Amino acid sequence: MMDKRAVAAAVMSCCVLLSCGCSAKKKTNKTEKNDRPVTWSVEQRSLDEITPLKGEENVFITRDEDGGAVRLIQGVLGKEAIKDEKSALDFIASLSREMGFNDVYSEMRFGGTTDYSDRVDYRFDQYFEDMEIIGSYIELTVDKSDGYKPIIISSTYSDTWEFSIKPKVSSAAAVMCAADNYKVSKETAPKLAIYSGPILTWIVPVVDDKIAEVYINAENGNTFHRELKVSQ
Repeated sequence: MMDKRAVAAAVMSCCVLLSCGCSAKKKTNKTEKNDRPVTWSVEQRSLDEITPLKGEENVFITRDEDGGAVRLIQGVLGKEAIKDEKSALDFIASLSREMGFNDVYSEMRFGGTTDYSDRVDYRFDQYFEDMEIIGSYIELTVDKSDGYKPIIISSTYSDTWEFSIKPKVSSAAAVMCAADNYKVSKETAPKLAIYSGPILTWIVPVVDDKIAEVYINAENGNTFHRELKVSQ
């Protein structure tokens, strides 16, 4: 069950990640932060309340490499039954403090369920200013064989507190950056998007045998991601 939750790799499938390119002096998209809210609309749970799964000695928890946000918890997360998207999101909201979520009710949208013989996965995709954050999601797994109790929560959530969607690099400049390494059509129209991180991004279609699009950081002009063509 744990290998399925290799969260660090979850958003990188079918991708080539590289750092290169057309860049200006590195800037940040976040200004000095104001104080965050310290209360939530639902009662918050503590990690101390979570117990190991049957047959295991410990609760399994992973965090960011810097020891910050919790990215995965595996154990008996709660005693209540989770049988629909509302109860799943309510439960996720109760772990906001521990997992660094700002406001899941406004940020997360139901992405569907995956039903297995013994469990169900509820997936919620993250949005900001009506833009989906590519690769950012929260997933809650419930155990059908044990009263639909929640047993795993995994997250690639992006902290958008005071994040700005105003690009410092223009769309025309982004096309020029892509053209440094790839053929670009004159009719190319870059799309402004948000990539997991979060990173404000220009997605530029290119003419290439293997690469479909390049992702240009809208802060500094760096090419940070190349999206492979899907094999037919």
